[in-house]
Amino acid sequence: MKRSNRSEHQGHLLTLFAHLSKPSIKLDNDFDKHQLLENLSKAKKEWRAAEEYFDNVSDSDLVEYAIYSMEAAKRKYVYLLKQAKLNGVTYTD
Repeated sequence: MKRSNRSEHQGHLLTLFAHLSKPSIKLDNDFDKHQLLENLSKAKKEWRAAEEYFDNVSDSDLVEYAIYSMEAAKRKYVYLLKQAKLNGVTYTD
């Protein structure tokens, strides 16, 4: 992976993790809960896609990118799952 691409990717990850480390969100209405459920579903699909990409990547330069992508997607999903639990929202996939 080129250094500039790695640096750019790490910057995106830091932004994502900074956003995810913010205090818990409070859901005020059914629309917010529906949005959270949609985001959870999307995050799980992104995580699965990242895992599949990792499983199929053959270029050694892309392995690190695949690992970062997979970990970021997993953390996003886990964060949203925690938010659902804190707000009494049940999520089943």
